[in-house]
Amino acid sequence: MKSLALSNLATLYLSVLFFNQIFFMRSILKMAGLFLILFSVVITFSCNQKTTATETSNLLDKTGMDSTVRPQDDFFNYVNGGWIKKTEIPASESSWGAGAILYQNTQQNIKDLLDSCAKLNAAKGSNEQKVGDFYASAMDSSAIEQKGFSPLQGDMQRIAAIASVNDVLHEVATEYNMSVGTLISFYANQDDKNSEKIVAHFDQGGLGLPNKDYYTKKDSATVNIRNAYVKYIAKIFTLAGDDSVNAQKEASSVMKIEDAMANASKTPVELRDPEANYHKMSVAEISSKAPNLNWMVLMDSLGVKQDTVLVGQPAFYATLSGLLKSVPVNDWKNYLRFHFIDNYAPYLSSAFVNANFEMNKLLSGQLALQPRWKRMTALTDAQLGDALGQLYVKKYFPPEAKQRILDLVNNLQQTYKERIEHLTWMSDSTKQKALVKLNAIAKKIGYPDKWKDYSSIEISRNDLIQNLKNTGHYIYQYNVNKIGKPVDRSEWFMTPSTIDAYYNPYVNDINFPAGILQPPFFYANGDDALNYGAIGIVIGHEMTHGFDDQGRQYDAQGNLKNWWLPQDSMNFRKKADLVVQQYNKSVVVDTLHINGELTQGENIADIGGMAIAYEAFKKTEEGKSTEKIDGLTPDQRFFIAYAELWRSKTRPERLRTQVMTNPHSTPQYRTNNPMADLPAFYTAFNVKPGDKMYMSDSVRAQVW
Repeated sequence: MKSLALSNLATLYLSVLFFNQIFFMRSILKMAGLFLILFSVVITFSCNQKTTATETSNLLDKTGMDSTVRPQDDFFNYVNGGWIKKTEIPASESSWGAGAILYQNTQQNIKDLLDSCAKLNAAKGSNEQKVGDFYASAMDSSAIEQKGFSPLQGDMQRIAAIASVNDVLHEVATEYNMSVGTLISFYANQDDKNSEKIVAHFDQGGLGLPNKDYYTKKDSATVNIRNAYVKYIAKIFTLAGDDSVNAQKEASSVMKIEDAMANASKTPVELRDPEANYHKMSVAEISSKAPNLNWMVLMDSLGVKQDTVLVGQPAFYATLSGLLKSVPVNDWKNYLRFHFIDNYAPYLSSAFVNANFEMNKLLSGQLALQPRWKRMTALTDAQLGDALGQLYVKKYFPPEAKQRILDLVNNLQQTYKERIEHLTWMSDSTKQKALVKLNAIAKKIGYPDKWKDYSSIEISRNDLIQNLKNTGHYIYQYNVNKIGKPVDRSEWFMTPSTIDAYYNPYVNDINFPAGILQPPFFYANGDDALNYGAIGIVIGHEMTHGFDDQGRQYDAQGNLKNWWLPQDSMNFRKKADLVVQQYNKSVVVDTLHINGELTQGENIADIGGMAIAYEAFKKTEEGKSTEKIDGLTPDQRFFIAYAELWRSKTRPERLRTQVMTNPHSTPQYRTNNPMADLPAFYTAFNVKPGDKMYMSDSVRAQVW
């Protein structure tokens, strides 16, 4: 649901590797209101578990390999090329592969839970009643079709009554109270420089396309998306009852507003600098810079009782203030009306759903809409995640898994400690502070220790839109009520069934939801080489995020604070520049290259995660041996396991969108580039000068 805009992509690492509704994923991540650092898949394995060659020989899928590709030239396609050649991406997906299959299997498990709850005569107010009735309302397509646009008619009347700029701002606040974020990006989160305090954040926002680049770039693909977006806006107006001539004029007025806001916005790369996007301001100060937002009234309507706020991009608000004065109120009404309808379009009648999909598929490349049950299980998880999560972990996540995972995380953490201690480019003074931060990382596994209380939410079986408004209001109030209160460092920002993981620099923790802790990424009978390669790297990746180009700027308590000596910072930047240069050379589609600056943090974490996991693996019994399993040495199995983790086939539209919006590199280069930086890979697969995977020592990127 493109709902609670509690964060801008400004300070958010996101991954859409396993998700096909890109607009949907973009907005779901906004609900976290955090600068979260995600990987996409994390799994775990006890380093002490012993297995036999017979038990583990069939866990790597050698049938998916391509013998016509040399591992020394393109390891990703060597391991996955055979599978890619024979695999067709399902019409309803923008990519397909190991992660997507796991996501689908997990969705099926969730569907089974929801179907069961929907059939129960569960006690009113219970988790079973809430998730069951929500899902039932979402799956009742006949009732939704019959209602058509009527669920939003009252909202349209409210917007139609707007007569002034103050009315515009009041409407923005009203929509936020339903978790419909528009015009601005407002959220509650920790003060970057005082991590014990929750404050009000205001960042740039208001755009319907993913980011500034979609409004400013002149290449044909981007221009085509922009033109299609204007047509989509007009289509929404016609579906809402406007004639085609007026709808086109209204769409043009909306796009004119968004163009102006985009021109005042920062680029995705510019938004990566925490210091440059941190401005603590009194309400009086921001009022003087952007007076037409009527800050005292706006904040009161938002429920914020503070005299100081954090403003990420003051220049954006100065421009927005001018727009509020110069743009006619009727144009603002068009803007608000479109974005409100667009927010609910995927959940209205089929005409709105199909129009929304036609726009989104330009970014994803999907040929067909996903089955309704897939979309609605994801929606239920997004809106009632803790209620559904309690049911999910009870059935699918055994308690003993937590300890097994913790054992592996501790092993990786100890190895990282040893690597920091032996760094030659960092002073002892900075090393000690780095070790304090590393040792302070909190480890959250499976699910939260305490669950959100949904007792105040009313859920019915026959009104999906009202259910969305009710859950949206709860989500908004839950977050805004945190302002001015102590930080809850136990809080999670992913649901238990989520197939992902993240590092949160504000509280210095790593988080591994239960959803990712299952095959094909976690095998109870897997050998150490397979599991360290498939998940040790990922756990190392999450830890490394605490020390990437952004994470390193936060201390052990989560404060934005420079704890580095100047020479150490300079040495870090020199090493990080090698990472940027390496990935800038990676071609994804046609002449479109990975943006090494945008992906810098994720790439540093991929490279560091692999090095840490390999070193930890070499401490194990299997890591010290040369015994082959299924014809492969332990080291070869380690690297193949990681490559299989990224096995996927992706539509070119999706790849283009990823390059323009996503701070993660594409699967091929998340596989190949870190390996090209690690000497052990050269030994394992006999990589020599002249091979395409070969890089000379002077240009290999290795920070941690």
